[in-house]
Parts: sequence; structure tokens; C-alpha cells
Amino acid sequence: MIRSHHRYLPAVPRRRSTMTLVWLLALLTAPTIVAADATDSPTTWPMFRGTATGSGRSAVVLQRPLLEHWQRRFGGCSFTATPVIAADRIYLGDLTGHFMALSLQTGETLWQVDVTDAGFPSAAAVSTDPDLPLVVVGDDLGTIRSFATDTGALQWSVETGGEISGGPTIVVDQDPAVVLVGSQDAKLLCLRLADGAILWSHEIADQIRCSPTIGQSPTGPRVFLAGCDGRLHIIDVTTGAAVAEVAIGGPTGTTPAVAGSRVFFGTEGGQFFAIDFVAGTIAWQQQAAAGGPAYRSSAAVTDDLVIVGSRGRCVEAFATADGSRRWRQPVQGRVDASPVIIGTNDEAGAGIIPAVVVADGAGSISLLRLTDGSPIWEFDAGGQFTGSPAVVTDHLLLANEDGTLWCFRTAAPPTATPPVGGTP
Repeated sequence: MIRSHHRYLPAVPRRRSTMTLVWLLALLTAPTIVAADATDSPTTWPMFRGTATGSGRSAVVLQRPLLEHWQRRFGGCSFTATPVIAADRIYLGDLTGHFMALSLQTGETLWQVDVTDAGFPSAAAVSTDPDLPLVVVGDDLGTIRSFATDTGALQWSVETGGEISGGPTIVVDQDPAVVLVGSQDAKLLCLRLADGAILWSHEIADQIRCSPTIGQSPTGPRVFLAGCDGRLHIIDVTTGAAVAEVAIGGPTGTTPAVAGSRVFFGTEGGQFFAIDFVAGTIAWQQQAAAGGPAYRSSAAVTDDLVIVGSRGRCVEAFATADGSRRWRQPVQGRVDASPVIIGTNDEAGAGIIPAVVVADGAGSISLLRLTDGSPIWEFDAGGQFTGSPAVVTDHLLLANEDGTLWCFRTAAPPTATPPVGGTP
């Protein structure tokens, strides 16, 4: 049975915060992790928010008008996960237990793995290291699997005690490369990417539903978890030791976005936070009204603005410096999908302007001008979007809950015939 991706359970009494070093060697040979730049390669979208910082920002420029390149409807399934993309391949799982690699150009299935009695509610993560051609994904029964990107052959698996609701975060710029995965059993695991060996485990007081993100502090790299225990957890990436906790007043499953020395995220209680992770304090917080609508969308952030979707059927922009609301743009449905910041052409076609890709619960896909939130392109796809946009050079990908995967591009589609149907 598929467990609800957004059902929050009461906190279970646990130790406030514990850390177990499974390998002492990991402590003695602690590597340095450097998070990827938020505007990393436009040819890949290798994890849920694009990079380990969770910024939701890409160097991709999507020239309007965006054209429907192909769409593929999969019968009898539903997507809540965000597609991940590398080397012209899309990796995506559905709620009925199918995990697939698809051609970016045609949507054709390259390989498929079927899992019995489990589903894939969250994004996968694909390695960009050519020496480790692996894609890692967790299921709703708590199993983490690694597949070969070229064949889909199982490379390793690790069992946890709860649903994997947030996508893994792969960090390849270290030796050894690692993958960080949180679970509803309240544990964050750091696994060696090559073989799934557990390097360390960190436990919090309640479920983990977000993807872990990484930022750099003056004393070393940090991993961030916004937890269902009502706290932001700041953890040493190399050892798994707790560095600090900041109370946020309620549960959240959203993924923290990192910019500079701050992380940004919203909560189920409708509060939006900027937390200074070096000082371990709240820099600012916003709430529209008492009992305001929940945030289940993770934020996208630039140096000046942080953009987030709301269950109040709107997209909001706050100033990163002080939290002042710069704009609020109504949309057709609840925004549980997370926005993505890209570039697009201006109306005169003479320059590039920053824009935000947004998908909502009414099946609408929009481009909003970053500076004021005004709509500049819209497409009615139908269905309901919970999974977020993924972008690579000239391509925009989204998968919705009615089982359709959409691919848009900035130029006329090629002559190759896209697949029809597509029941897994």
C-alpha cells in the first residue's frame, strides 16, 4: 500500500539527537565536501533541486515560445517525483513501483525496473562522475537502491526503517563520493556511493521528509535537515555530528535552499524562515496570517530573492536580506511543486531576463518574471503537479499525478516520432 507523501504523524519520543559512527575510519580520514555551484552545468539536473545546495537555480536559458516536444502517458500509474537528467537520459519512478530510464530526445524507455509492493514517491539522484555511473533512488517501504545508469542492473541496496520521502543528495567532489539519504525512521544516512556502505548515521526526534542540502561554513561543510520535529538540524558532513539545532515552531518536509550563510524554507504552519546557519539563529521569518496556508513547496533562491509556492494558490518572493515580500502572484491551484529559476528571452528578443518555472495543482505550467512575478508564458497540461520542474539545455521536464511526463523545448521538435502510449 502506498503511504501518503504528505501525511504528518505525531512526534514519537526519541533521543533529542544521536549520532552513530559506523566506521571509525570515516572519522580518521574525514574528506572535505564542497557543494556544487548553484549554476552548475546546464546539461544536467542530477537531483531534486538541481544541486547539493538545493538552490533550484539553473544556468539554462529557455527561449520562448516553449514548444511541446513530446508527452508520454503511462497507464495505471502516477508521478509525484521530479525527473532527474544526465547525459541525455531521464530517470523517474512512479507510485506503482516502476523505475525507468528514458531518452531525453524522444521519451523512449531505455530500461525499466519493476519493484513489487512499493513505489517511488520522491526524486532519484544520478551521479555525474563518469567513474561511478550510478542512479540512486529510495522507495516508500524504506529501501535505497543503486542502479547502473546504462543497463538498470542493481548495484547495491540498503534497508531503512521508513519511507524515503525526500530525494537523495549525491556529492562526488570528494574521495570517497557519498550519497546522503533521509528517511521517515528519523535517520539521515551517509553512504559510500560506490557500494552503499554506511559511513555514518544521524538520528533526529521525528521523521525526515526533505532532501538533505549542503552549505559551507567557516569551520567546514554542513548538511541541513528541516525536520518533522520542528527543528532545522545543522550537521557536520564529514562525521555526522550535530553542530546546532534551531527551533522552527512546527513540522516541515520542505528542502532547505542554501545561499551564502543562510538557508530558506517554509513549514506546515505557514511560516517561512531564513536561518543563519553560521550563527545558528533565525535571521527573519514571515507568515501572511495566523493559520496561513502550509508551505510544501521547497524554495528557489538567488542572491537577492527567494521564491516559494504556497498551498494558498500563489507564488511569493521575499528579499533574502530582510524577508520583505517583493511580490505575490496568484495561480490556479495549490503549489506543492517547487519552483525553478532560469533565464528566458525578453519581449523584444534582444536580451535575457530571469524567470521562474512554476507548476500547480490545477495542471498549469507557468513562466513568471523573476523581478515582479508577472506571467510571461503559460501552458495548461491538466492533471496535478506535485513533482517539480527539471531543466537542462533547451528542455523543460515535468511529470504529473495522472501519469503523464511532459517535455518542452525551445526549438521545433526533431523529426523522430515520439513514443505513443507507454504503459509500463
